[in-house]
Amino acid sequence: MTLRSLKILPPFAIGRLGSASQPLDNYSIDDNPDQPLGFRRIRGEPTLIVDEASGAIREQRTPEHVSFKEGDAHIRPVAPFLEVFAVTDAGDSLVPLDLGLLRRLDPAPLKIEWRVSVANRKVARRTGDEQDAVHADTGWFSDHGSHSLKGHSEHFVAGTCIDFGHVRFIAPNDAFPGIRLRFTPARGLIYGPAGDPLIPPERAVYDAAKGKWLGFSDADAENQTVPPSLYAIKPPAPSWLHHNKAISRGYLDDTCDGFVEVRLTRDGDQPLIARARICAGPPALVPDSLFVRSLADDLEQVIHGPTLDPDEPYAVTRDRATDIVRRAYETVRFMNVTVMNGNNIKGRSALLLDSMPEEEAADTQRAIRPIMSAQAVDTLAILALHEHVYAALRGGAAPWFKDLLRQPDEVADFTDRGRRKMPALMCGADNNYLALTHRQIDTIRKAADQGLFQPTGLLDRNEPEALRPRNLTAQMSYKAAGNPLSSRPETSVANCCPGLEVDFRAVWRRMFKGIVLREYDNRVVDHDPDLTASDPRRALVGQRLLRVRLPDSGRAVLMMTGIKGPAASDPDGEIMLSTQFNPHGQAALEWSNALAHVLNESQGKTVICDFTKNLTPQEAEVQQRWNDDPDSYVSVEFEVRRFFEDDTAVISQALADAGELTQGLCSPWQNDYRECSCYYWASARPDYINVEPAGTGLSQGDNWLQKERTGNYVPDDYVDSRLILYDDLFAEWERWLRFQIGGRDAPEGSTSA
Repeated sequence: MTLRSLKILPPFAIGRLGSASQPLDNYSIDDNPDQPLGFRRIRGEPTLIVDEASGAIREQRTPEHVSFKEGDAHIRPVAPFLEVFAVTDAGDSLVPLDLGLLRRLDPAPLKIEWRVSVANRKVARRTGDEQDAVHADTGWFSDHGSHSLKGHSEHFVAGTCIDFGHVRFIAPNDAFPGIRLRFTPARGLIYGPAGDPLIPPERAVYDAAKGKWLGFSDADAENQTVPPSLYAIKPPAPSWLHHNKAISRGYLDDTCDGFVEVRLTRDGDQPLIARARICAGPPALVPDSLFVRSLADDLEQVIHGPTLDPDEPYAVTRDRATDIVRRAYETVRFMNVTVMNGNNIKGRSALLLDSMPEEEAADTQRAIRPIMSAQAVDTLAILALHEHVYAALRGGAAPWFKDLLRQPDEVADFTDRGRRKMPALMCGADNNYLALTHRQIDTIRKAADQGLFQPTGLLDRNEPEALRPRNLTAQMSYKAAGNPLSSRPETSVANCCPGLEVDFRAVWRRMFKGIVLREYDNRVVDHDPDLTASDPRRALVGQRLLRVRLPDSGRAVLMMTGIKGPAASDPDGEIMLSTQFNPHGQAALEWSNALAHVLNESQGKTVICDFTKNLTPQEAEVQQRWNDDPDSYVSVEFEVRRFFEDDTAVISQALADAGELTQGLCSPWQNDYRECSCYYWASARPDYINVEPAGTGLSQGDNWLQKERTGNYVPDDYVDSRLILYDDLFAEWERWLRFQIGGRDAPEGSTSA
């Protein structure tokens, strides 16, 4: 028998931070058949216990209860396993690489080695100084000891580093013969410069004499992600409360992303190498709920395209559609929609509260206007609407629902009708309204268009697909032994601004070979260094991508859309909303949907891209109106990069190198739990908890960030001492961030289900 190639599964694994001594047990969630929209039940799954001395798995056990914490202040990290599979000359299926398979190979000596390289580029992304990047690389190893991921930077104090966690080649044995590696992420600590009261001496790593991160302001910086001040600042409050002045406190964190590689070498043969991606992010603090649009949804659209297979059975389509609505329901039930609607609440003006109307007002310079009638909006009422939609879809009688969905090109429609489309009251990429993926929308459309008498059935989500080299769906959804649900893409927020585990916008920046785009406005910020002086792609730096034309189909994909809505002087009208900073009233469309057809039709092929023409740097800083006059744009041919590496579901390194999937996130990550209070990923960063009907018939409950649970919601103004504030999280985030199970605080000290 001969090995033809190797694969590592899963191709993308999420580690989650925590300081507890034991990793989180394996768990899954399932439905309660008696309550279709009830909280999902957390179920313990077979958990692999690694012997610390030998590095081998000594036993497998299934916990009766899943404990997410040790004591009151030690969260159990999620430490995923990555397994090696092989393609042999005996067939085209992926088979586990284990001791049994290795014994059946030719007797020539072989060697199995691993290498892990990760990075944190959050500071470098903002300062523009590559010496601020923090890299860790184990080099190749074959032993079964623990290998630390020590992150080093040119701007660190000599002899210091950031601990990104550790990895271990698990020693195979007859009981557990598989070839696998385990990634255990870091503790979730903050690092920074010496002299800061929140940075202990052992974590004072940043040398302010070498780098400019301490005291850095992005007011004059180029090529920032938005909002630009996603970092800890002085004073500890959102920059918009201080005239958008953001002075960095110099904090870093111990999150990272990068690659795991395995190499099998046999005497006389070329080595076989495979790779996968890993990242480290915050805990999944609402483990029994899922977000309406997850990273898995965006990756599924990349794999299968923006529309469903027309031959997909109706029962499958319907179940997929009702699952989307259920996830919308699970998201809304953790949102105080009264706040998100832009209402004044408990004596605090909507001007001081982060809401969707406040988000749009900041971009359009118009007065804050509630999205729906201020008197009619309450969390319980919106949940009831979702219950009605869910029941109608399950019954096959919801043809009207598809008309309520926001289309991807309507995300900047700030008319009352546009703002009320679903998903309502949720923010998507770059502070516009959230739209589902094209593929999710097509799923709901096809389910809603079916008649009442179509055959029904339930989708068996537990039936595994065949593992084959070209079956990317099966690879992406592979459930490695011992890995909890929270290690998989379905528990990660997708193309939001920017996200918690990864900033998925970063993947698209190099989609067109030869240039690099900025995440939020289609501006070309760089070109490949190997382009010749006469290459027309070099001249595009500073210009904006306006349109992509696909020669095969003739399709023209617009990358910009107009911002429209009522003016302050005409509340019932509809105009193009322009400002002094955006005189043409244009917004860039989020790439995951905008480029869906480009990927589906033209990966590896040539397309024609239209860019603005001869803009000065000052002109390039404002959005540009699309003008079909040929003299107003320049057209350049580009090859579209392939999204995945060959025959794998691994996001190509050509699109995003180590550290680039997380470089747009907050530094430190704890900042996001205070900075971003619009709750558009409420199933991962909740707002409204312990919710129940009040005597008025409306809802009552707590703000998740309230220090004392009283049942009396405290609106967030960023300074109220009743709330968990920035420094509380920087110093003791594990103490203050509480898991939610069944919509309520899990008991401290025994957080379990």
